[in-house]
Amino acid sequence: MRVLLAVDSSPYSQQAVEFASHLPLRKPVDFDLVSVVAPPMLVDTGGMSMPMDFGSFLEIETDRSREAIEAVASDLTSQDHVHSVHTHVPIGPPTSALLDVAEESGADLIVLGAIGHSAIERVLLGSVSDYVATHADTSTLVVRPTSEADVEPGLQKIMLALSGRPEDERMLTWLRELKLRPNVEVHLVRVLDRFSFYRQDLRQQASDAWQAQHEQAQAQILDFETKLQQLGLNTETHFVESDHVGEALVEYGRRHGCDLAVTGDSDSGLLTRVFLGSTSRYVLRHADCSVLIIRDRDDRAKAHGQIAEQSLAST
Repeated sequence: MRVLLAVDSSPYSQQAVEFASHLPLRKPVDFDLVSVVAPPMLVDTGGMSMPMDFGSFLEIETDRSREAIEAVASDLTSQDHVHSVHTHVPIGPPTSALLDVAEESGADLIVLGAIGHSAIERVLLGSVSDYVATHADTSTLVVRPTSEADVEPGLQKIMLALSGRPEDERMLTWLRELKLRPNVEVHLVRVLDRFSFYRQDLRQQASDAWQAQHEQAQAQILDFETKLQQLGLNTETHFVESDHVGEALVEYGRRHGCDLAVTGDSDSGLLTRVFLGSTSRYVLRHADCSVLIIRDRDDRAKAHGQIAEQSLAST
């Protein structure tokens, strides 16, 4: 397992480092630590002028970043499950620098810190975290502690946001990579959209089509639960009917105290296979807990290629 871990001086980054280092992965981990040095024109100076020339600024900031990243590398190297640690201190826009290193290293997972806990901070997220989570071609974990005191990571309750699409199987593949404790609860949550904005919710629930959809979803979630139980996992299944899938998932996670929400690129359209789907984006921005977005790199590459072909065909 190759994990790219974004490192900076913020407490959110420190929490991400703690979370990533405690992930109960079965296989040894190869870490790529990345601390990006943003050029002066990309740094918010609060209206103050830069006190030094461009070259001196980059040199000082690069030294600071390298010192910080080497400290993290030293801590990780001492852990038994860590196979190797590589450090990167690129200069440039943080978003593109992180994505470039992820592609070059072949990262299986990108881990970043979020902004914070307040409602406004959750909606804003971090511009870097939001961009990377939206555009990355690999799975991305945005770490957010569930409370101010909860900075020591530990998976206790995991919510899987099932959709009945192929990404559900990708979640199963990811869970097989984890060595979870017997007391960890895995909540399988399937939200059925009532489409009430068409004022058809009552008719839809009464229709044969709605009943068939409900039965199909129930069969899928029970089959998924059986597979997880074969892995020795402690599972719960829940069906939720809602007018807003993302909102229902966020509320479920909040009500049950989940510390990790796992979702896929939940919209099946071509563009949303390249960019983040609306449901996943809503969960990412509003959830109280950390959010893992499961992606398949090959599927994303195919989607990029299909979009390029369509663009050429339209010209």
